[in-house]
Amino acid sequence: MVEVEVLSGARSIGGNFIKLKDGDRTLIFDQGLRFDVMGRFYTGSIAPKGLRELREIGAVPKAEWYDGANAIYISHMHLDHLGLLSNIPSKVKVYLPSLSLYEILEERWRVSSTWLSMVPRKYYVELEEVTALEVDENDVMPLPVSHSAYPAYALLYFGSDETMLYTGDFRIEGFLRGEDFVRVHGGLAMLEYLNENRDIKVDSLVMEGTNLGSIRAPISPSDEEAIFRRIIPAHSLIVATIHPLDLEYAPFLDKLASEAERSIYVASESAAKLMETAASLQTNPKVIIDYVKNPSPFEGYASRILKKTRS
Repeated sequence: MVEVEVLSGARSIGGNFIKLKDGDRTLIFDQGLRFDVMGRFYTGSIAPKGLRELREIGAVPKAEWYDGANAIYISHMHLDHLGLLSNIPSKVKVYLPSLSLYEILEERWRVSSTWLSMVPRKYYVELEEVTALEVDENDVMPLPVSHSAYPAYALLYFGSDETMLYTGDFRIEGFLRGEDFVRVHGGLAMLEYLNENRDIKVDSLVMEGTNLGSIRAPISPSDEEAIFRRIIPAHSLIVATIHPLDLEYAPFLDKLASEAERSIYVASESAAKLMETAASLQTNPKVIIDYVKNPSPFEGYASRILKKTRS
């Protein structure tokens, strides 16, 4: 029998720790940080002393939870799922959605003066990148999902006598659809893939339910598009913020700007790197060099030149 234990995350938003045992194989899906617990104990001026303290209050997984683990899979790179890799107590392989993205983030975390410096792995933790829609040596298949962190996956495990699906976080409706989604994510979305492969029978389902039962309905991509289409004609300048991991949002904004015959100016290095990754942008974004110091393939403008242009 495939045994599934939800050791953390069943009564919280994020902080997931799913332990799967199948014969002599033990896999862990996510090992997230509990931000609800962190918020009860720490503020901007009060910081944790170290991993031992975080384990004692239940903000990170207990060391014994990792016993016997053959591999750890991370569904996406938000810290309530990625967690603190330095908390992993023994040699193990960790499968990540993107090694290149992790390396960019790790560079920032290591020099942080806060608890974020505890995120990077220890030397004995081996990292490997997963491949969308391919079954690996542990019989795990990552299924692309739409989420505010790119890339993000659901994890489908083909066990010895049953199949288990862990969804992680996902948006039922994303900013990219059809061919646009496949081009960016490298394959069909989870729901489309399962719909087209109905011979796959899911025996056990562990689903993230962030907004289930919430008194606040989330704004869908369709809602947001409708709001933007009302705002754009009424204003000559629109400032939009973008999460540094939300790759889907970049081509979404690009599409709206193109249709409205507007230009996009990027005033953030993280946003510039994100848009460099996005495929087939229509507007040829420009960076404001006062804020974007790194070399960029996009044309650069100084803020004073933009002021003269607008005046």
